[in-house]
Amino acid sequence: MDQFTFILGLVASIYGLLMRIPQIYKIFVTKSATDLSYISLFIGTTSEVLWFSYGYMLNDISILSSSSGHFTIVVILLLIKCYYDRKKRLEIQDNN
Repeated sequence: MDQFTFILGLVASIYGLLMRIPQIYKIFVTKSATDLSYISLFIGTTSEVLWFSYGYMLNDISILSSSSGHFTIVVILLLIKCYYDRKKRLEIQDNN
């Protein structure tokens, strides 16, 4: 792999990771994650595990780092969604 291909893969990985930051920010500002679906988070998690496996088989550091970063962000989104969904359920129970 030449240096240009490596740098291109690295930049693409960084941009892909930055794509999720506004979504995480919006969740924290609105204190709600109802717009996220568990199905999309499950598909995202599965996708990143498959991409990691593919990158491992190719021994491609760009794919490995990208899929690891994306997996981490999707897991963070999942944890945040679980937290805010639970908090909302408890608030509804308290109001009844």
